[in-house]
Amino acid sequence: MSRKNVNATGISLAITLTLINLICLLFLLIAPSFALSLFGSFIHGIDLSGLAITPILGINTFVGIIVTFVGGYLIGVVFAALYNKFE
Repeated sequence: MSRKNVNATGISLAITLTLINLICLLFLLIAPSFALSLFGSFIHGIDLSGLAITPILGINTFVGIIVTFVGGYLIGVVFAALYNKFE
C-alpha cells in the first residue's frame, strides 16, 4: 500500500466539503422547500418541516464556509496521518 500525502488529503477533503456546503446553500437559495425536504431525508426520523426556511446571506454564511474548509482540512490530515500509522 502507498502512504497518503497528509497535506493533499487534507486539502482534498476541505475542498470537497466546501463544495457540498456551497451546493447546499445554492439549493436553499433557489428552492428552499425542496432543499429542506431533500436534506431532511438524510436526518432519519427527524421532522424538519416545522423549521423556518429563510435563507440569509451574511457573515454567518461566510464563517460557515470557512469553518467547513478548515474542519475538512483538519479531518483529512488526521485521517491521512492515522492511515499512514496503521498501514
